[in-house]
Amino acid sequence: MSHPTIAVGATLDRSTVAGLVAEIDKELRGKPARLTVDLGAVESFDSAGLGGVVAGLRRAGAAGVELKLKGMSQPMVDFFSLVSIQRLTQPAAVADRADPVTRLGTYVEPMFEGALNVASTAGAALRELFIGPFQRRFLRLDRTAIEVDHCAAGALPIIALIAFLLGLILAMQAYVQLRVWGAEIYMADMVGVSVLAEIGPLMTAIVLAARSGSRNAAQLGAMVVSEEIAAIEQMGIRPMAFLVAPKIVACCLAAVALSVVFDVVAMCGGALFARGVAAIEFEAFAAQLRTALTLSDFVVALAKSATFGFFVGVVGCALGLRVQDGSEGVGRATTNSVVLGIFLVIVVDSIFVTCQRMLG
Repeated sequence: MSHPTIAVGATLDRSTVAGLVAEIDKELRGKPARLTVDLGAVESFDSAGLGGVVAGLRRAGAAGVELKLKGMSQPMVDFFSLVSIQRLTQPAAVADRADPVTRLGTYVEPMFEGALNVASTAGAALRELFIGPFQRRFLRLDRTAIEVDHCAAGALPIIALIAFLLGLILAMQAYVQLRVWGAEIYMADMVGVSVLAEIGPLMTAIVLAARSGSRNAAQLGAMVVSEEIAAIEQMGIRPMAFLVAPKIVACCLAAVALSVVFDVVAMCGGALFARGVAAIEFEAFAAQLRTALTLSDFVVALAKSATFGFFVGVVGCALGLRVQDGSEGVGRATTNSVVLGIFLVIVVDSIFVTCQRMLG
């Protein structure tokens, strides 16, 4: 069975391509099994002419007809190889819409995997800190001191500023309510208890997650991308002991120290407002604070701060050590370390409050 053939003249350009397309359409209406376009006589062509050839290929594919190109010169072959003729003529594949369970899994699986990474890093860090000394693997105090300086000293100005302003705000809000009953002195209770029990550790941990947690993730992620972690392991150095454990301990120490600074500065801010607006003497404010606060409140606040710092350090290191996709992965890990760190701090804080209430 013979198949129709369309012979193209010496010129295939803007002026002749319309005739070629019309002739192809005419032959396609006959529904042949195969159609051949002979380009052997073409001496000159332009992009419009070859665009007509591509349009013919598309229409033949849509009609279920096999269209063959015959006699193409080397410049034509080079042109089609540049523009990828298969991509131009084949329709874009439409991805199947995933079912609801699959779509849910695409969101849940990365979260679950991230949680496992954080848990495994936390376990490895705890083993390094508490079991390592029995195996003559002691904490690197020099690196820990460097990390504490980065975590605590760098965050001290912003912590002090936030604490002072929050102390003023809390005292102001308490004053508005308490002056109705003439109980302005209890501003000290409001500021002291709220700052020591909740706001101090919580705000310190949030600032630490934004500064130190993201820094740890970015630093370790960059080391993974540049293969420095692999080089350290080849040298026989344990990254968990050399890099991760000092960072986590530094976050714990920095969280405790900064939380104490936050509490003191916030109470000073509240006392300043009480003295300037409510005419409450500093000595009376301090005496009321001593009445409202107990040693157990201070111990619980320090335990909270240390726990928050531990989780902030673990999250940043865990995400940094598992960076993929180069620099884009470093940015993603840095952002996720802040979000996940703050989320874990809130969760741990709710657990602390629940346990306190249950234990009276």
